[in-house]
Amino acid sequence: MIFAFLAVLLVFVSSKSLPPDIKKCSKSDPNLGKCLDTTVVDAVHKLSAGSKDLGVVPLEPLFIEKVDLGNPSDGSVSIHQEYENLRFYGITNATLFDSDADFTGDNCRWKFKTITGAVTMEADYKMTGKLLVFPINGHGKCKNVLYEVFSEYDVKCERFTKKNKKYLRITDFGFKVKPKRVVFGFDNIIDGNEQLSKEVVKTLNENALSVYADVGKAFDEVIAKIWKQTINQVFSRVPEDELFLP
Repeated sequence: MIFAFLAVLLVFVSSKSLPPDIKKCSKSDPNLGKCLDTTVVDAVHKLSAGSKDLGVVPLEPLFIEKVDLGNPSDGSVSIHQEYENLRFYGITNATLFDSDADFTGDNCRWKFKTITGAVTMEADYKMTGKLLVFPINGHGKCKNVLYEVFSEYDVKCERFTKKNKKYLRITDFGFKVKPKRVVFGFDNIIDGNEQLSKEVVKTLNENALSVYADVGKAFDEVIAKIWKQTINQVFSRVPEDELFLP
């Protein structure tokens, strides 16, 4: 998932002196993609609990303060969703594969895929609008689980010079997330009516993939924007020649 990608970047650019057991890849390696597939996953596992010395926040769970999904109106969904105190579990179990990267010369891109067995999101939520045939005005706790999550990433970047050194900056962050199964859990989704709330959530889960297809794109776009800003803030601190081996 996308959160695994952020974890990857925080691992590699948070410090100029990584521990010796955290490996780097060479830009000139003809098998750079295979190197990234292996070293990135290994680094994420080793730093899943975070590292104060490296400035890496805990990745398990990964905390996000707030996400506002606006009001997507596709298909059977027309709701305004807000989430606070988000915690994501399971992202460090992602497997990275099919990397195609090129950071040589003027090139600056990385395409790859991930598969994750299960990702759980717990948060405080507010939701208003229409969901399937139900008018929604809910707030409370939620726990949503995505199973067998397949993700594709397409990241492009550019270089800029600061104090006579070259740095990277992401210009495009494209990705698609496709879970095989989704289980929704929302408390109080019909405000003040516990029985009806349970019936609505039951109906949601009977139509979980179609509902996720309607709301997932908005979630992807918002998260991508957050990560692009965050990653570029981190990239601006470390020159390109310190991100890779020669």
